[in-house]
Amino acid sequence: MLTKALRSSLLLAALLVPAFSQSLPNLPLARLGYTVRKRTANPQGELKTKIDAIDRELAEATRLGNIGEVRRLLAKGVTLLSGAEWTDALDYEHSLVLRADQAFVDTSKPYTVHLEQIYAPSIALEHPLSARVSLRKPPAPRPGGGTQPPPEVVKDLGTFDDVGRDLRESPYRMELDLASVPDGTYQLYLEVMDKERSLGSTSLRFAARRDLDAALSRLEAEGKSAPESVKADVLYPLDFVHNVRPPDVGQ
Repeated sequence: MLTKALRSSLLLAALLVPAFSQSLPNLPLARLGYTVRKRTANPQGELKTKIDAIDRELAEATRLGNIGEVRRLLAKGVTLLSGAEWTDALDYEHSLVLRADQAFVDTSKPYTVHLEQIYAPSIALEHPLSARVSLRKPPAPRPGGGTQPPPEVVKDLGTFDDVGRDLRESPYRMELDLASVPDGTYQLYLEVMDKERSLGSTSLRFAARRDLDAALSRLEAEGKSAPESVKADVLYPLDFVHNVRPPDVGQ
């Protein structure tokens, strides 16, 4: 029969493990996507001239270790190769990132996140901005690709004012109340607004569980007295929570 600790461990793992089965692509994957798109598009003429210029800038940004600029140039290249125009608004949106210290959140406590930028976009901003924040269900993968309907909104977390124009120098800190949110996996969605004009959005996936910290403390205590044959299984969720970090575009 399963020990009490092992039963608790397995139940906790069932909640936590699916949370990050689809993390944000890392930098090598982003580079690969750009390379594949370039080979498929086989740019010619003016487009080839623009892509060649991006490749030279990519090489220099890589040499300097400027990862934010590398990501900007990859996004710009993919946009151009898709036949779209690279605008100041797209430049701003790709600069945005939500960061948090925790991938697994105890909803009995405030959830602290920071809105930051990974590079300085070209857009001209004349006054402070605002941020609309909501909690959504994670978008489900669609076989074969294609467009997907917007994820279902679970909770409106409000509007935050006085968001700075330079989020590299001064990241914007928010404390979010998730007390009424059921256990599960969610997408935190944030849209930056210039009055009524949307400038761009960013999101972050996380797992939520009520009284998670207390559950982990009990699990750790029970694990210490568990038989050696099951101790690793009992403590697996504890190690998982401590070692997994939210997906980060800077990686």
